[in-house]
Amino acid sequence: MDKEVQKIATRENLLEIMKEVKIKMGAVRKIIDDYGVYFSNKNLSEMIGKIMEKTASEYFTKKMGYEVKNALTDKEPDLLFTKINLPIEIKMTSTKNAWTGGEFSKRPFHYFMVSWGEDFNHFFVCCVRLEKTDWKSNMSNNYYGPSLSLKKLDSIKDKIILVGKIDDKGRMIREKI
Repeated sequence: MDKEVQKIATRENLLEIMKEVKIKMGAVRKIIDDYGVYFSNKNLSEMIGKIMEKTASEYFTKKMGYEVKNALTDKEPDLLFTKINLPIEIKMTSTKNAWTGGEFSKRPFHYFMVSWGEDFNHFFVCCVRLEKTDWKSNMSNNYYGPSLSLKKLDSIKDKIILVGKIDDKGRMIREKI
């Protein structure tokens, strides 16, 4: 993990961001409940991901003293640390065993791999650099999204688990925020 990423990907930073995400998702949950609208975990993951992008952008801009942009389109990285030209992608899941990526994404990136649960109060966050070859293609199964299993993530040596843990049996343990 390069030194710039290590300065960014700290437990302190991600705990602060996830605390704010939890608060914002609590407000979203109230609105959802008030309107009686159903959202799938996939929809909720997309919402949490966008909220995390914006929250992290604001947090890191203040902390770093320069602009950290969040994506406004799918073509842009989720976070861009402008001064050092460092993109970081955020992959969100509600499961404890895998993430889904973009089949046609050609860019290797550092990622914040995030799993959420228990009414947006529990999170797992890991920072890791992934290459296209780390993702398992599912095109042969007529599914567009490649996947990254927790087992594969656990096997990557150069990662930093920031929130939660992977236990000695290879299971994800989310941390209550």
